[in-house]
Amino acid sequence: MDGTGAISSYPGLALIQLGVIYFGKEKEVKTTRIAVTAWAIGTLATTATKVIVNRPRPENDSSPSWDSSFPSGHTSSWFSMAVVYADKYPKLTIPLYGFGILVGLSRIYQGQHYPSDVLAGAILGWASGFLTLKLEKTLNRFFER
Repeated sequence: MDGTGAISSYPGLALIQLGVIYFGKEKEVKTTRIAVTAWAIGTLATTATKVIVNRPRPENDSSPSWDSSFPSGHTSSWFSMAVVYADKYPKLTIPLYGFGILVGLSRIYQGQHYPSDVLAGAILGWASGFLTLKLEKTLNRFFER
Protein backbone atom coordinates (compact mmCIF):
# COMPACT_ATOMS: atom_id res chain seq x y z
CA MET A 1 0.00 0.00 0.00
CA ASP A 2 1.40 3.43 -0.87
CA GLY A 3 1.47 6.44 1.44
CA THR A 4 -2.10 7.43 0.58
CA GLY A 5 -3.43 3.88 0.93
CA ALA A 6 -4.15 3.72 4.65
CA ILE A 7 -6.14 6.95 4.82
CA SER A 8 -7.90 6.42 1.49
CA SER A 9 -8.90 2.83 2.19
CA TYR A 10 -12.54 2.25 2.98
CA PRO A 11 -11.90 0.87 6.50
CA GLY A 12 -9.51 3.76 7.18
CA LEU A 13 -12.07 6.34 6.08
CA ALA A 14 -14.81 4.64 8.08
CA LEU A 15 -12.72 4.60 11.27
CA ILE A 16 -11.89 8.27 10.93
CA GLN A 17 -15.55 9.16 10.35
CA LEU A 18 -16.78 7.06 13.28
CA GLY A 19 -14.17 8.62 15.53
CA VAL A 20 -15.29 12.12 14.63
CA ILE A 21 -18.97 11.26 15.07
CA TYR A 22 -18.32 9.65 18.45
CA PHE A 23 -15.76 12.11 19.87
CA GLY A 24 -16.32 15.30 17.88
CA LYS A 25 -17.95 18.57 18.77
CA GLU A 26 -21.39 19.46 17.40
CA LYS A 27 -20.21 21.15 14.15
CA GLU A 28 -17.78 18.31 13.46
CA VAL A 29 -20.45 15.67 14.06
CA LYS A 30 -23.00 17.39 11.81
CA THR A 31 -20.42 17.92 9.08
CA THR A 32 -19.24 14.32 9.29
CA ARG A 33 -22.78 12.97 9.06
CA ILE A 34 -23.25 14.96 5.86
CA ALA A 35 -19.83 13.85 4.57
CA VAL A 36 -20.65 10.18 5.24
CA THR A 37 -23.96 10.63 3.43
CA ALA A 38 -22.08 12.12 0.46
CA TRP A 39 -19.68 9.17 0.60
CA ALA A 40 -22.60 6.72 0.57
CA ILE A 41 -24.29 8.45 -2.36
CA GLY A 42 -20.98 8.58 -4.22
CA THR A 43 -20.31 4.91 -3.51
CA LEU A 44 -23.74 3.91 -4.83
CA ALA A 45 -23.26 5.99 -7.99
CA THR A 46 -19.73 4.69 -8.48
CA THR A 47 -20.69 1.06 -7.98
CA ALA A 48 -23.65 1.34 -10.34
CA THR A 49 -21.41 2.92 -12.98
CA LYS A 50 -18.78 0.20 -12.48
CA VAL A 51 -21.39 -2.52 -13.08
CA ILE A 52 -22.78 -0.80 -16.18
CA VAL A 53 -19.42 0.03 -17.79
CA ASN A 54 -17.52 -3.05 -16.54
CA ARG A 55 -14.15 -1.78 -17.79
CA PRO A 56 -11.23 -4.11 -16.96
CA ARG A 57 -8.50 -2.73 -14.73
CA PRO A 58 -5.16 -1.97 -16.41
CA GLU A 59 -3.30 -4.76 -14.61
CA ASN A 60 -6.11 -7.09 -13.57
CA ASP A 61 -8.88 -7.85 -16.04
CA SER A 62 -10.54 -10.51 -13.86
CA SER A 63 -12.21 -8.18 -11.35
CA PRO A 64 -15.95 -8.64 -10.83
CA SER A 65 -18.10 -5.95 -12.47
CA TRP A 66 -18.79 -4.17 -9.15
CA ASP A 67 -15.01 -3.77 -8.76
CA SER A 68 -14.14 -2.85 -12.34
CA SER A 69 -11.88 0.05 -13.26
CA PHE A 70 -14.28 2.83 -14.32
CA PRO A 71 -14.71 5.03 -12.29
CA SER A 72 -12.21 5.11 -9.42
CA GLY A 73 -14.05 4.42 -6.17
CA HIS A 74 -11.20 5.65 -3.96
CA THR A 75 -11.09 8.97 -5.81
CA SER A 76 -14.87 9.29 -5.75
CA SER A 77 -14.98 8.61 -2.01
CA TRP A 78 -12.34 11.16 -1.18
CA PHE A 79 -13.82 13.90 -3.39
CA SER A 80 -17.38 13.35 -2.13
CA MET A 81 -16.23 14.02 1.43
CA ALA A 82 -13.74 16.74 0.47
CA VAL A 83 -16.58 18.82 -1.01
CA VAL A 84 -18.49 18.72 2.27
CA TYR A 85 -15.51 19.36 4.55
CA ALA A 86 -14.20 22.15 2.31
CA ASP A 87 -17.61 23.83 2.44
CA LYS A 88 -17.60 23.82 6.25
CA TYR A 89 -13.86 24.34 6.77
CA PRO A 90 -12.72 26.58 3.87
CA LYS A 91 -9.12 26.81 5.15
CA LEU A 92 -8.81 23.07 4.47
CA THR A 93 -9.93 23.30 0.83
CA ILE A 94 -6.47 23.07 -0.76
CA PRO A 95 -5.23 20.20 1.45
CA LEU A 96 -8.49 18.25 1.00
CA TYR A 97 -8.55 18.52 -2.77
CA GLY A 98 -4.79 18.14 -2.95
CA PHE A 99 -4.98 14.84 -1.10
CA GLY A 100 -7.86 13.76 -3.34
CA ILE A 101 -5.65 14.39 -6.35
CA LEU A 102 -2.83 12.39 -4.72
CA VAL A 103 -5.23 9.51 -4.08
CA GLY A 104 -6.24 9.52 -7.75
CA LEU A 105 -2.65 9.71 -8.97
CA SER A 106 -1.66 6.86 -6.65
CA ARG A 107 -4.40 4.68 -8.16
CA ILE A 108 -2.96 5.31 -11.63
CA TYR A 109 0.60 4.72 -10.39
CA GLN A 110 -0.42 1.41 -8.78
CA GLY A 111 -1.89 0.25 -12.09
CA GLN A 112 -5.40 0.04 -10.67
CA HIS A 113 -6.94 2.74 -12.88
CA TYR A 114 -6.61 4.65 -16.12
CA PRO A 115 -6.51 8.48 -15.93
CA SER A 116 -10.11 8.66 -17.22
CA ASP A 117 -11.22 6.41 -14.32
CA VAL A 118 -9.73 8.84 -11.82
CA LEU A 119 -11.22 11.89 -13.55
CA ALA A 120 -14.65 10.25 -13.63
CA GLY A 121 -14.30 9.28 -9.96
CA ALA A 122 -13.43 12.87 -9.03
CA ILE A 123 -16.42 14.20 -10.98
CA LEU A 124 -18.81 11.65 -9.46
CA GLY A 125 -17.46 12.37 -5.99
CA TRP A 126 -17.76 16.12 -6.47
CA ALA A 127 -21.33 15.75 -7.74
CA SER A 128 -22.26 13.52 -4.79
CA GLY A 129 -20.82 16.00 -2.31
CA PHE A 130 -22.52 18.94 -4.03
CA LEU A 131 -25.89 17.12 -4.11
CA THR A 132 -25.59 16.20 -0.46
CA LEU A 133 -24.87 19.80 0.51
CA LYS A 134 -28.03 20.83 -1.36
CA LEU A 135 -29.96 18.32 0.78
CA GLU A 136 -28.20 19.29 4.01
CA LYS A 137 -31.15 20.89 5.82
CA THR A 138 -33.38 17.90 5.13
CA LEU A 139 -30.64 15.48 6.13
CA ASN A 140 -29.94 17.34 9.39
CA ARG A 141 -33.62 17.13 10.33
CA PHE A 142 -33.50 13.39 9.61
CA PHE A 143 -30.36 12.88 11.74
CA GLU A 144 -31.79 14.89 14.63
CA ARG A 145 -34.75 12.52 15.02
